[in-house]
Amino acid sequence: MDMVLRNYVSVDLETTGLRPKYDKIIEIGAVKVENGQISGTWQSLVNPGRKLEEATVNLTGLTDGMLQNAPGIEEILPDFMKFSKDHVLLGHSLLFDYSFLKKAAVNAGYAFEAAGIDTLKLAR
Repeated sequence: MDMVLRNYVSVDLETTGLRPKYDKIIEIGAVKVENGQISGTWQSLVNPGRKLEEATVNLTGLTDGMLQNAPGIEEILPDFMKFSKDHVLLGHSLLFDYSFLKKAAVNAGYAFEAAGIDTLKLAR
């Protein structure tokens, strides 16, 4: 039986660090695939409300100047949730990204649940 995932949202985040409890999302990028074809893209820089550490700038290529006028996560999260609604999330080390999205949603008073497939586990 051919088991092909034809509907999903591939998502990737950049963050200020590795700990969802303390660190913040600074960019979300996503591609929606429906019936095996790209049906939409979604991207936003996110102002974390604090200065970036040098290590974060070096790793992500994002700077304080780039994020200065970006919206806060609470402003863009509803749009991302609408974009990804009812789709499986696909990502490399997905649990990392999902934990940041979940924490941001809880902090903003939203419920966020999604099934997911981790491409890192598939690659291993």
